[in-house]
Amino acid sequence: MKRITNIFNEGVLDLLANAGVAIPYFFCLTLYNQNKNVFVYALPFLMLYTFRALGMLLTTFITLPASTMLAMSSLFGVIGSLCILGASNPILGIIGGILLGLASSWIWPYYLTVRSRGKMDKEFKFNQMHTLSVALTLIILIIVQLIATKTQMTSISFIFLAFLFFASMVGGMNITHRLTFYQGIETKQKFRVNSLFSLIVLASLVMLIFIIRYSRLKEVSHSFDLLISIIAIILFLFLAYYQIDIHKKIFPVSLVAINRGVVMNFVMLYAVFDSTVRFGFNSLMLIYAIYLIGFELGPMILKKHQALRYPLLLLGLILTLVNFTYFIGLFLCAIFVGTDNRILNDALYNNTNLDSERAFLIKYQLSCIGNVSQQLVYMTTIYFISFFTKINALGFFNSQATGGPTNTVLYSVHIFITIIVFIYAAVTFYFAREKE
Repeated sequence: MKRITNIFNEGVLDLLANAGVAIPYFFCLTLYNQNKNVFVYALPFLMLYTFRALGMLLTTFITLPASTMLAMSSLFGVIGSLCILGASNPILGIIGGILLGLASSWIWPYYLTVRSRGKMDKEFKFNQMHTLSVALTLIILIIVQLIATKTQMTSISFIFLAFLFFASMVGGMNITHRLTFYQGIETKQKFRVNSLFSLIVLASLVMLIFIIRYSRLKEVSHSFDLLISIIAIILFLFLAYYQIDIHKKIFPVSLVAINRGVVMNFVMLYAVFDSTVRFGFNSLMLIYAIYLIGFELGPMILKKHQALRYPLLLLGLILTLVNFTYFIGLFLCAIFVGTDNRILNDALYNNTNLDSERAFLIKYQLSCIGNVSQQLVYMTTIYFISFFTKINALGFFNSQATGGPTNTVLYSVHIFITIIVFIYAAVTFYFAREKE
């Protein structure tokens, strides 16, 4: 019985590590959609979105072992899920959203670090029983979510989510206790601030991403549009400055990692809003399915032709300019991310300038920078347009908004954003090809 329980817990950890970014997001979004008339229920969703986007940048100040951080991410998931049960209280909603955002951001990279260490030491095995527990948990999760949605009782979802995070915490402890590398590692908490300036910039980013997400839910004034744009430009420049040191150490791998974040944000976030408004239907699940399929098939499709991944990406970006081939283009972008992901993992993990314990964290920190940078470019673009043309910026995210952009404006913005992503990908391709 104990062995079955351990296998179940480890399977749950694998599921949450792989889908932990999406599951709490969908649950909090469902909570908001069922209570749109009460703004306090938007707070958990807004905070989760903000700290999920920026959580990896916080790890630059934390020097705990990956085993400890893996357990902490699951613990945050437990506490965060339980806090959201009292989301009618804004304080509990905010705390719950923050903790779930950090759990979503941290659980996969720290699990990947621990798992890679175990495989390297030949002490990590994932068998068919684990796969069965993952499938069983996923089925139960879908059933619970359907019941919660039908009965309008979202508390059922968050209670079950807290249970899953608790199981994943136990599963993570089981795994790390088997790995000799983590035995005897100093677990005293360490928190260092490399510079007060960096912390201020990070805090400013937290506020800005929160405001950006808020402005996708509620209409704001045009003067506020301009203010957001100016702040976004300033913080974008600070982000560029922040990258200089890491580029000196691992260039052009650093450029590749940032490009990964840019492309992922283009597919998983920007394209969802863009296509939903342009095509008139909610494309979230379609794009998520396209991304998952492309990500998984990419390494197999390009197994013997990995050098083609960048040309495929550039072709995919061009195809998104045509409505008829829009989703085919996104699929090619997803194939690129899946193929490039494994190559990037090897390049970082074997880089002599990086501690192997932090290699994957560096990858996700840089991807986070790419993700946030692409968001800042997009938001700056539409808010400048909104200010100077007096268009309702909410119309870029909601086709039902009055006074929103015309199809011509939407298409013009899409061309501009695609060109920006294309240029960055082409520059990355140039330097990455030289290195390879």
